[in-house]
Amino acid sequence: MKILLCCSAGMSSSILVKSMRQAAMKLEVDCAIASVSVTQVPQYISKVDVILVAPQLTYELNRIREKAVPYKVRVFPIGRGDYGQMNGERILLQTLHKIELLNREEVKMDKFSGFVEAKLMPIALKFGSNRVLTIIRNAMTASMALLIIGSIATLLANIPYEPVANFLAPANNFFNTISSCTTGVMGLFISASMGFYASDELGTKPFPTLVTSVSAFLITQYDVENGLNPAGFGSTGLLTAIAVGFTTVYILHLFDKKNIMIKMPEGVPPAVSDAFSSLLPAVVILGLWTFISVVLGFDVNASVQTLMSPLSSFISTPWGYGIYHMLCGFVFFCGINSAVVCNVALPFILANGAANEAAVAAGQAPIFAATYGVDTMIWGGGTGVTIGLVLLMTFVAKSKFFKTLGRMSFGPGIFNINEPVIFGTPICFNPIFFIPFVILPGVLATSTVLLMEAGIVAMPTIGMVPWTLPPILIGFFMTGGAISTTIWAALVVVISVVVYYPFFKMADKQQYEKEINESQDDYDDVLETGGHYEAV
Repeated sequence: MKILLCCSAGMSSSILVKSMRQAAMKLEVDCAIASVSVTQVPQYISKVDVILVAPQLTYELNRIREKAVPYKVRVFPIGRGDYGQMNGERILLQTLHKIELLNREEVKMDKFSGFVEAKLMPIALKFGSNRVLTIIRNAMTASMALLIIGSIATLLANIPYEPVANFLAPANNFFNTISSCTTGVMGLFISASMGFYASDELGTKPFPTLVTSVSAFLITQYDVENGLNPAGFGSTGLLTAIAVGFTTVYILHLFDKKNIMIKMPEGVPPAVSDAFSSLLPAVVILGLWTFISVVLGFDVNASVQTLMSPLSSFISTPWGYGIYHMLCGFVFFCGINSAVVCNVALPFILANGAANEAAVAAGQAPIFAATYGVDTMIWGGGTGVTIGLVLLMTFVAKSKFFKTLGRMSFGPGIFNINEPVIFGTPICFNPIFFIPFVILPGVLATSTVLLMEAGIVAMPTIGMVPWTLPPILIGFFMTGGAISTTIWAALVVVISVVVYYPFFKMADKQQYEKEINESQDDYDDVLETGGHYEAV
């Protein structure tokens, strides 16, 4: 090991070098020790393993550390008392101890991070870049605003507090109209947005793809005797809209790729040319779905729901819902946005919420706990229920780093935005936070469904709520003011604080000790005495 000491002129540190060399011989430590002036550090930084900085140069510590990073050189400050006494043996032992602790920590981190990056990261990346899931994510996101408006209208038309309900009763038709034309036709919205975003992903013509997708979806909701079935436009037709959107775009893409189209002469307006180029695949698509729905009399909605029922039923169970939330935490732990998992579950989650709204509008009890509103409650502060960690950083942290990060993240965290915490702490690939960040959301999700199914906590009556609603408030709004769910939402925050506490204290202690070692601002300058410069 090569140790380099530095002081203002390389003189006082050269005296300490002699003491440390004697200590190394006494302790039988194999190391080369030398001293330089601070201006000479850049010349030798690539040739050493450790740099020890004299207390009078504390203001240079961060600059030296920055220069040392590319060379993986460790930089430590020397304590004022030990430097003043030129206690070479104590300084050498402290340096060796610090290096040993860092090596142990790095080995643990490297093993864990290496396993995640080598074995699990490729799966998460492949999952996240899947073209099908990307299209579903974009299609669902595009309809969010309208679905939230529809859910708010449903809430206002079904306020559980009688005085308020009586006051708003004259406007019920107004609210019900908005609800029926937003959440009530979500399947129709999704069929259009699936066509549009799938065309963007696969490179087909946007408008012809969109209208063909919508037309094909309407065919699946058509009955020869009764005509169009508006009930299928809502949640019951949601999965059908996704299936129809995919077949529509892939057939259009196949025709375009094989160059099978009606080509118009030059000079024909692009809009006309695009319409005729999609004519042949549109005939095939509409003919296919008409044959399935009308000629064969196939109930597409029921068939798709039956096909997808194992996954839908699994996500709606306490254990399936818990696993879903743990997967969301895990992919973000790997540095990938949890949307890659949400994309798979979102159609079922939205359908559950819409079914609850329909049940409430019909005067019945809500059916499902696994809804978008409950997702938002469990993600208090953002994926990984990090609101507890943000509160601990802001109000409990001893280290300057975590206190500053907490204050910076508090505002966004209140509105469930937690990228600053995830990447600033960091939580990604950090074994200390694996249990609270990945396991805790799963436990909370499972517990919530069990409590709701037992009737202890009220079920959500509103399908869609803004995901930026602050924790605690979400419990109130998604149930129309149910006290039990509001209390549970508050307990989620408390549980987050309690569970994160021991893990945060561990990280905060490490950071605080690191800052104490680095912070020598209150040291007095040590009188520099004669000495000599020794090169490495």
